[in-house]
Amino acid sequence: MLETGCGSAVITPRAGLQMAGFLGKRIAEGVHDDLMARVVYLADGPGNRMMLIVVDTLEVDRQFVDEVRRRVEQETGVPAVCCLVAAIHTHSGPSGLGRVALPGAAEDTQLLGTFDERLFKRTVAGCVTAARKACRWAREGTINSGITSMQQPICGNRRVHTTEQVQMRVLEVETTTRCAVIYNLDCHPTVLHEENRLYSADFPGFAASIMPLFEPFVTMPVFLNGAAGDMSTRFYRQSSDFAEVERIGTIVAESVAASLDVLEPMKGPFAVRAVEVPLRLKARQFPSAQDLERRIADARKKLEVARLERVRNLRPLQSAIEGLTFAARIADSAGSVEYIDSRLSLVRFGDILVAGIPGELFSSLGNDIRAAFPDHVVLVAGYCGDYVGYIPDAAAYDEGGYEAFTTFIAKGEGEQLRDAAINGLRALLA
Repeated sequence: MLETGCGSAVITPRAGLQMAGFLGKRIAEGVHDDLMARVVYLADGPGNRMMLIVVDTLEVDRQFVDEVRRRVEQETGVPAVCCLVAAIHTHSGPSGLGRVALPGAAEDTQLLGTFDERLFKRTVAGCVTAARKACRWAREGTINSGITSMQQPICGNRRVHTTEQVQMRVLEVETTTRCAVIYNLDCHPTVLHEENRLYSADFPGFAASIMPLFEPFVTMPVFLNGAAGDMSTRFYRQSSDFAEVERIGTIVAESVAASLDVLEPMKGPFAVRAVEVPLRLKARQFPSAQDLERRIADARKKLEVARLERVRNLRPLQSAIEGLTFAARIADSAGSVEYIDSRLSLVRFGDILVAGIPGELFSSLGNDIRAAFPDHVVLVAGYCGDYVGYIPDAAAYDEGGYEAFTTFIAKGEGEQLRDAAINGLRALLA
């Protein structure tokens, strides 16, 4: 018998913390909307149980995920390997949740912020609370699935403006009294920019708050970010304020709610198989300090020319400068690194396949993973299980840009990770 449950908990920290996602000092002054931990629990008998835990943070690293899994297994009995822990990648949450370091780098090198133990413990506790609720409220239920598009475009490739329609995978997990909806979309949730000083889950947070107005039965909408390394709202947002968060969040809520009428029921049995696939990724070699200084100067000149020529969208040029500046800041400490160790988190639940990717996978690689399993529902979950930064495709290294300037992995390693995910999922189907 299929059982489903969902639960949530507030994880909003105190004001005064450094905010994540942009370079420079940016101290949180308050709360616009609460940050949440959301959990969906699925079971088809005592031996077939899994959890999806989604956190309103920038990223989750191995230490955080392992502690959440350990506590959840201890308190609910769901095996740690069957617990997927992912971040939505909001840039309006706190920094300090993880210790992001690279093998071979200086021991005191903290590549992304300063670790905050109090924040760590509070956020872990919120995830565990939400997991307990999901198990406690589990009832006999059903799963429906489908693929749909937004009713209006809200996101796309942020490196090159295209008219290609972005699709999302939707899972409706319902009982007689509750309904969780998981929508898997490739998109940086970054309507808000560095000027914002209030905690927020950006457009996924607003979509979650407003979706019951379009579909009252939905009690917990869950944004599961996908292969968002090169996907964002950049060419589609009209501003970077909370009014635009509400506009885009409303489109998302309407689109997800409208899709529920056309989803197809999934049939069991829902056998659970899960595996953690170790990754050893070759590290990139950063340019010299002198070369990076020259590139930064050239990028600034290009930006100034673009301003004089009144180019409408300056964001790609600005982000290139940000990427080069970040590379210059970490090049010395990360320059001796030869490899990066991480992992894939892979789960099968009946015909549902989830590929947990430890970073910001490019959409082309995510689409390859989905295309490899045309007869299954494939959820590519980015920012899941660990965090290694950007995971570009090989072409991005030749094109340059923010993602290629800041990635820690060498050209071709994204394709190696893609192949490891496909082979690992195939093994779960064998």
